[in-house]
Formats: sequence, structure tokens, C-alpha cells
Amino acid sequence: MTEGRLVREAIASQAGVWATGVEVAGGLALPEPILCLGSGTSCYLAEVVAFLGQRVGRRMEAAPTQDFILEPEAMAQRYASVLLLSRSGTTTEVLWAVELAKARGLETWAVSCEPESPLMATCGGGWAVPAGHDHTVVMTRSFSALLLLLEKALAAGRPEVQEALGRLVDRAGPLVEAAEALADTLTEPLPRRLYILGAGARWGIAREGALKAFEMANQNAYAYGPLEFRHGPWGSVTPEDLVVMLGQEAYRTHEQAVVRDLWGRTRRIVTVASAGWFREGGIPGERWVLPAVTHDEWWGPLAVVLLQWLGWHWAIKTGRDPDHPKDLTAVVELSDGATG
Repeated sequence: MTEGRLVREAIASQAGVWATGVEVAGGLALPEPILCLGSGTSCYLAEVVAFLGQRVGRRMEAAPTQDFILEPEAMAQRYASVLLLSRSGTTTEVLWAVELAKARGLETWAVSCEPESPLMATCGGGWAVPAGHDHTVVMTRSFSALLLLLEKALAAGRPEVQEALGRLVDRAGPLVEAAEALADTLTEPLPRRLYILGAGARWGIAREGALKAFEMANQNAYAYGPLEFRHGPWGSVTPEDLVVMLGQEAYRTHEQAVVRDLWGRTRRIVTVASAGWFREGGIPGERWVLPAVTHDEWWGPLAVVLLQWLGWHWAIKTGRDPDHPKDLTAVVELSDGATG
């Protein structure tokens, strides 16, 4: 097989590079409030990071880089520093954003896979994980590697979370392999639509999973909050649709109710959650069980893996090449813009 070979290798190998990100990270010593910025996949990464930052008492929020570019004065006055996320460190919007932030006296910090990138050179400091780079148009390994790096940074001073992240790295290899086998099964027959449900630390993961299906397979995929899904999208579900619930133990009562209700509309349901989420029993559908651990909101690097494999298998089975997604480039570069 030649179609999708590079993306497949990136997804399959990502567990092996996660330890690199853990080694790079130190404490995130930025003045607060902190604004996390990114575009596309990096925006969804920013959403997860900001939520986890709030979990450990940091004043952090996330936004697309476009918001800062379009309203720099209004946004800059609400923050003391900006955390800029970009795999390549060359995306035009993120470079505009760092110029706008520095011009308004905000501290800047970059996180990238390219240590010699313009973004890293321009910001006041940063971390890079070269081993996490996908070297493909579609971001897969880079998302999880950068997320783990930032989780490690946010968990400074939280030994129980640090220990959990260590277990994630230690156990990830076999789980990544198991996720591919499940994704292969879930895409037989091909779904009509993919709905991914996630809240809190899983909201950005859900959005990222939907984007992977759009990018690789050009298929209909949507992300919703579990409870919000009942408001409108619920009525469009058919037996041909696949639903993925990204569960968290803190939310399991509400999430389980959604899964049970959905069972009357489609039997194509899979829940990605730690063992504790399933402890009451009687939850219908397939399951991809993450290792039992406290603080399961920190397991985003692993929770996203099944979604990446779903996008890849959906693409291959519909005759598309994930290595060459339609009308996409690895870096979005724009010709001009207001950066004053």
C-alpha cells in the first residue's frame, strides 16, 4: 500500500515520541492571564491546554489566532502573555499574532515542532519537539506530542498528574495498535456521518477528530458537546451514522444517559473512556478502554488516537489518499495582513 503510508506511519509511531516531549517541558512561567492561540489543529490543541490550565488554577483562555488578529486592541488588554502554538512555526496567522502581541507589551512563548522556525526566533522563549513532526499535510503525531509536552508543563508541582502522564507514555504502544484494529472494524460498513461528542478537556479533542475525517477522507464529521447534541443534531442521526463518545469519569452520569438514548437511533456507538467510566455496567455499544487512572482528563494524547485512525481508514476505504488530502497544504501562508 502506498496511499496514506506516511500518515499511517505518523499515527502508528507517535507513542514512541511522546517521551521526548515529556523531557523537553519545564514549568510554564508566563504571567497571567494567558491567552493560548493557534490555527486549525493548533487551535483545538489550545482549547485543551487552556482547559487543563484552568484545572490546575492557571488563568488561561484559548482562541483562534484570527480573533487576536482581527481584534488585537480589545483582546490584548485582557491578557498579560500569549502562548502561541504552531507545528511549523511558519503559519502566517501565528506570525502576525506574535507581532501584534509584542507590539502591545505582552510576553510571548512558542510551542512548535520546528526549533529553528520564525515563530521560535521571534517569541521570548519556547519549546520544540522535532521528533513529533509528522512531515505530512495532516497533523496527527504532532498534535499528541505537543499536547503531552504542554500537559507536562502545566502539571509542574502536581506529582500525581506527573505520575499519570508517565503511565500514559509507558502503556501507549499497545493501545495505539489496538485502536487501529477497532477503527478498521468501525468503518465497516462505511458510516454515513461521524459524530464525535466531548466536553471539557475532550471538547478540543472532539473538534480535532472531526477535522481529521474532513481532511483525510472528505467525509461528513461533526463535533458536539454530549448534552448539546440533543439540541438539533440529535434529530439527524440514522442507523448508518457512527457516534464516538469521548467520556470522562467526572461527566459519566450525563454521558451515559446520552449513549443509552442514542442506542435507539444507531447501534454504531463507541465510547472512549477509562475503566471507571464503565463501572456501573449496562452501557451499550463498543468501547475503547483507556487504562484506569486518576485525573483522566489528562489522557487527551491517547484519546485522540482512535479518531485519527478512523479518519485514516475512512479515507482509504473511500479511495482517498491521506498523504495528499484534497486542496490542502501543510502550512497556510497568506500574502498580506494588518500587523500594526
